[in-house]
Amino acid sequence: MPAIITLLDNLLRERRADIEDWLHAKRSNRHPLIYSSVDLRHSGFKLAPVDTNLFPAGFNNLSPAAKKRAVRLMRDRLGEMQPAPKRVLIIPENHTRNLYYLENLAVLAELISAANVEVRVGNLVATEPLVLASASGKPVSELPLKRQGNVLATSDGFTPDLILLNNDLTSGAPEILEGLTQAVEPPLKMGWYSRRKSEHFRAYEEITREFAESFGLDPWLISAAFHRCGVVNFEERTGIECVALGVEKVLHSVRRKYAEYGLSETPYAYVKADSGTYGMGVMTVTSGDELLEINKKTRNKMGMIKEGTRNTEVIIQEGIPTIDKAQGATAEPMIYAIDGVPVGGAYRINDTRDALSNLNASGMRFVGMCDQGECGEEVKEKVETTECNFGVYGLIAALAALAAGREVYGGLDIGFSI
Repeated sequence: MPAIITLLDNLLRERRADIEDWLHAKRSNRHPLIYSSVDLRHSGFKLAPVDTNLFPAGFNNLSPAAKKRAVRLMRDRLGEMQPAPKRVLIIPENHTRNLYYLENLAVLAELISAANVEVRVGNLVATEPLVLASASGKPVSELPLKRQGNVLATSDGFTPDLILLNNDLTSGAPEILEGLTQAVEPPLKMGWYSRRKSEHFRAYEEITREFAESFGLDPWLISAAFHRCGVVNFEERTGIECVALGVEKVLHSVRRKYAEYGLSETPYAYVKADSGTYGMGVMTVTSGDELLEINKKTRNKMGMIKEGTRNTEVIIQEGIPTIDKAQGATAEPMIYAIDGVPVGGAYRINDTRDALSNLNASGMRFVGMCDQGECGEEVKEKVETTECNFGVYGLIAALAALAAGREVYGGLDIGFSI
C-alpha cells in the first residue's frame, strides 16, 4: 500500500483549494476553539490523532515562523469576538513550578501581547503574587484572583474581557470561574472533569467520514478505531471484564483492516482513562486476557490519574506504531492550532520507549519541528525519518480541531465506533 504521507501529500497538491474550501465551510458552521494541540501517530501506512488537548502547553517549542502565524491568527480570532477583548487573563495549572511549563506560559503571554492585547497571568490557589522564572529565565508573574459579583479580577485590579484557560480542570470547575459575565475560553465544560475522549473521537470519526466521502479516502487511514466501556473499578476489579471484551472488539476490527491492506503487523491497543491527560492511566495490551491478569501495581496505576482523581471510565484505542525518530529516539508529532488553523508543531520524543509505547511518560522531551520549509535558529535538530511533513500533519490536526468544535457546540450523534 502507498505510504500515507505520500497519499495525503498528493491529495493536498491536487486538491488544495477544494480542501481549504471544505475546511473553511466546516469552521464557519461550528467555530473552532481558540487553541488546541493534537498528538499524532504515524506508522507509515496510517496517520491519526491519538489525543487532542484543549488547554495546550508547549508553545515554547514552536519555531519563530510558527509563532508569527500564531500571533496573526490570535489577533484575527480576538478581533472577531463581540466585543473584541482588550485585556486577557490566562489561568494556568495550579502548581506551576515546572520550568518548561512556565516557559510555555511566558511564550503564550508574549503571543497574546503581540496580538495587541494586554495580558496577565492569574493563579487559582495563590494568596499573594508569585514571581517565577522559566527554563530560559523569562519572568512569569502570577497574581491572586478576586471576584466581585460575577466579575473576576486580579488582586492588583486588572479586570479582563476574556479569561483564557490553560488549566485542564481535572478535579472540577472552580467556583470562582462559574457564572462570570466575562467570556471564558475554552468553556469550563470542556475541562477533564466533564469532557470525555470517547466523545471527541466519535466527533472525529464523523468528521473523517465526511472528509473521506468528499475526497475519496478510506477514513481508517486517518483515524484510530476505539471503544468505550462503562464504569470500571481497577482496585476492586469490577468492570474489568467489559474492558477486556472491548479490547478484543478493537483488535478484531484492526485485524480485518490489516488483512484488507495486506499488513503483517500484530495489532495492539491502548487502554486509557476516558478523561485526563499527562499520560496517566494508560496501558498497552495485545489481548483482552492481559486485562484479566494485571497485578495490583498496574491496577493502582490505572485507577488514579492527575491530582488524585479516580479513573472510573476508560477508552480502548487502536495502537498505532510510530516510525518517526528524532535524535535517535522514538518520536511522535504534535501540531498546534489557533482558531482551528495549524500554525506549527514539535516532536515528543522518549529515549526509554519503543515504537509501540505511549511516549507521554517519564523520560519524554521535545524537539522542534520545521514547518512549511522554515527552520529558524531555534530549530536545529534533524528529524531522521522524513523531510518536513507539516502540511500533511496540519491537515489531520485541522480535522481534529473541527471535532473539538462539535464537542462544544453540539450536533454530535453520540455513539461508539465499535
